[in-house]
Amino acid sequence: MRALRRMRLCAESLAVTLLVLAGVALVGVTPAQAATHKVTVSLYRVVELSCNEGDGEACGNDYYPKFNIDNQGLFDGRDDFCCAHGKDFTTNWTHSATVDESHNRIAIHLELWDQDDLTQDDVIHWVKGRDYLDLEFDLFTCVFTGSGLTTQQGANLPTLAGESEGTGDDSARAYFTISTPHCKDVLNETDTDGDGIMNGWETPTGGLDVNGDTLIDLPLGKAPYNALPYRKDLFVEADYMQGFEPQDGALDDVVKAFAAAPVDPDPDSPGGFRGVTLHAMKGEEVPLVHDILFKTDGGNTQDDFNDLKGRHQVPGECPGFFGTVDDRRSANCANILNAKRQVFRYMIFGDTFKEDTHSSGSSEFDPAGPSGGNDFIVTMGALSPTTINRAGGRRNAEAATFMHELGHTLSLGHGGGDTVNCKPNYLSVMNYTLQFADMDSSRPLDYSSAVRGTALTTMPLKEAGLDENKGVYGTPANPSRNIVYGLKGKAKVWPANDGRVDWNGERGDKETNVAADINVIDSIKRCDTASAGETLNGFDDWANLQYNPRLDVGFFADGVRRSVPDELTEQTILAMTQRADLQVTKSADQAEAAGGDTVSYTVAVTDLGPGTATAVSVTDTLPDGTTRQRSLPDLTNGAVHTVAPKFTYQVPCDTADGTVLTNRVTVAGKDTDGVPDPYTRDNAAQATTTVRAPVLTAGMTATAAVNAGEAIAYTVTYANTGGGAASDVTVTGTLPAGVYYSQALDQGAGPKPDSVTLNADGTRTLVWKVGALPAASGDKKIVFTARPTLLATAGTAYTGKVSVAYRNAGGACGFAPVTASAATSVTEVAPSRTPLLSTVWALRNDLRTAEVLARVQATDTRFDGADGSTPDGALSQQEASAVLTLPVTQPRTLQAELLATAFNLATRRINAGTAVDTITIRRLGLSTTGDAVRYAQATLAQPPGLGNLVRYTDTTLALTEINSGVAERY
Repeated sequence: MRALRRMRLCAESLAVTLLVLAGVALVGVTPAQAATHKVTVSLYRVVELSCNEGDGEACGNDYYPKFNIDNQGLFDGRDDFCCAHGKDFTTNWTHSATVDESHNRIAIHLELWDQDDLTQDDVIHWVKGRDYLDLEFDLFTCVFTGSGLTTQQGANLPTLAGESEGTGDDSARAYFTISTPHCKDVLNETDTDGDGIMNGWETPTGGLDVNGDTLIDLPLGKAPYNALPYRKDLFVEADYMQGFEPQDGALDDVVKAFAAAPVDPDPDSPGGFRGVTLHAMKGEEVPLVHDILFKTDGGNTQDDFNDLKGRHQVPGECPGFFGTVDDRRSANCANILNAKRQVFRYMIFGDTFKEDTHSSGSSEFDPAGPSGGNDFIVTMGALSPTTINRAGGRRNAEAATFMHELGHTLSLGHGGGDTVNCKPNYLSVMNYTLQFADMDSSRPLDYSSAVRGTALTTMPLKEAGLDENKGVYGTPANPSRNIVYGLKGKAKVWPANDGRVDWNGERGDKETNVAADINVIDSIKRCDTASAGETLNGFDDWANLQYNPRLDVGFFADGVRRSVPDELTEQTILAMTQRADLQVTKSADQAEAAGGDTVSYTVAVTDLGPGTATAVSVTDTLPDGTTRQRSLPDLTNGAVHTVAPKFTYQVPCDTADGTVLTNRVTVAGKDTDGVPDPYTRDNAAQATTTVRAPVLTAGMTATAAVNAGEAIAYTVTYANTGGGAASDVTVTGTLPAGVYYSQALDQGAGPKPDSVTLNADGTRTLVWKVGALPAASGDKKIVFTARPTLLATAGTAYTGKVSVAYRNAGGACGFAPVTASAATSVTEVAPSRTPLLSTVWALRNDLRTAEVLARVQATDTRFDGADGSTPDGALSQQEASAVLTLPVTQPRTLQAELLATAFNLATRRINAGTAVDTITIRRLGLSTTGDAVRYAQATLAQPPGLGNLVRYTDTTLALTEINSGVAERY
């Protein structure tokens, strides 16, 4: 009965104590009793810090209390409570007194003693700087104050629970409560420490009563929970699948990180902060489910997270694995588990989950809030032993992933208050670059904090204009930290406390306005997409945690999860920790080349480390698209391998001028664990060579119209418009049959052709051997004249042609000639109708002008050299006179008449088209002067023997009739 009474008194006092410690005055609260109140004080836990009993006296830890409430007299608890033992023990030491509210504030005096057998009892130092604890308790506000309290409680805290700690020999830490019936109601409406757990739930005599039957369903203030209303508590039940039990120490590492959190200043605590008590309570083994559903709900089939947690409850039954075995076996299991759901987050260390079988974990997190939930999963089965080793070993990988996924349920995104990942000014385990200690081996297991200088929120990094002189943090991180940022896609680790950061890797670290995409890291999926120009904000994680798992009602209700974040996968973790970074460079031995040249390429591969590169292969893609592959030996850190023999490419002759030949090379390789190089920006290189080829053009103009026999002026233009010189340039002009050319008669500005050839078909070929022609030569000209035959009638058209053949500078390549043409039309003047006989032309050399002689030469070249001189392409007076000398035999007679006829044509006395008609001419079948001339030319082509006597005679007569003016018919 005495024990039950003490428990009841303890329960009453619990509420009062917690309220006092909160420091929130409840103004205007009216006490339940106007005149008297029952105040109960409970000293419920003692932790021994130091024991020194003196000579001959053993440290028996035999403690007892003394109470004095409202100065009603010191109650010595030696007889009732002596003695409790142990280094850390709970007690049922309570004392109550009825007090008059007119005495408010009520004095509370507490002592702690050690019972000794050989000497007098010793007082235990459980109050800093004092032997006893003296308090004042306000009956109306449920607040207590006093000297000797540990400052982690603060002052005026309505928690009704307190803590005091001494120093030196025979010292201890003790926990106590003060309560009244009125103050117990305040407890369940107040959350002093802001952890989402009401003060009344965390007191030793209180707890959660979810169904209102006055029975405590979850006594959080007692072992094994030991929650405190004045220190933030977080509860996580961590179950594990068969084969995936967390490593010893993994959860403890996270617990220590939370305990050291810079939360709630307290100069009496190590580090100056109260920290957060994370109750990461390892639960029990659950069935192994490969590819378990996490985001979705597969129904009551035991294939999803909700099934294992125990969502599908049957009335009176408590399936699943949430809670302990004893919880689920209890007749009150539904209320117990419901109570636990109010404060516990639930997670499973598992194999893989179906929605992302390669992911290291997942959690409930909605970036729109951002808000977190109460469930998460860590899936080490998705990671190979190599990956886990790269992540720091299984213990470190489990701890980091646990804290990362827990962080999401606490409302933290990958950027803290946002989802922008890989920010260099966000030093948190939530950041992919710092989740594992792989990129920064010295990174602590921690969230970001303004107190520690790792949460810069007032000076964001603006990627469009970064100041390299200011670094990241205005206040250095404490302790010193590193940042991880993307330098042209590669992860760069740099001291956070350094005042300078070379953000762009160019021109040193003193630029004041540079643009750089500093949160893009190619090896990290979801950080590998360009995002230039962002504003990157820091975030204070520890100051913004969502402790209460009930806030997001959607996540709080088990079922389909509306949102889960993408997480690190095995591929990304391996890429992040890849130890061989290959770089390839390429150069060409010719910046410019001509067709037929062979370009050689130098390819060098460097291992930037830090480890050895294996399976190194180079693929070279030549300008024509064909590929060549080479395998290289393993490369150690810093090693450079130049590929031999060199890759070569012969430039095709038909490659157009100005073509840029691009030779591309890529390198691939792995580190010694077989992980491919993820930094591919420098895994490709190229070299270019510009082809310089001659490009020739040709043009030709001619006098549009001339009279028969008169000079046609031809202008040939050609140029090299290409970037390469030409060689063996040859200009070839072709004059049609009926157009005569000789250098002697050429009136053009030249140059004269190097050769002139009369072809069998009557055409003439003129050749100019130009030779070399430089690039961009400008127009070159050839101007010459040629004459159409006097036998051409009006309207006859003559087309001259030109072609330019050439090779490139080295002569290796020849090109198709370029061509041009120009046409001339023959016009006709009215004849004077005064032909002269041959005898007259023999006497009238004055009529035989140079122009007339040239016209005759263009019509018939047989007279050139008639005087015995060497033919030179021009008809001279001497040669004409020699022909016109009175002949005595054929063919001289016919030649004289033919020359006379040509002179008559040349002087426009008759035209080639002039009609002629005599008996002889008719018999010969001729109708024009031109017919008669051509007939005479054909006759002269035959020997003047007896067999051709008649033909010679008739032909001579016909021309004589024309030259005498008898035959013409105008």
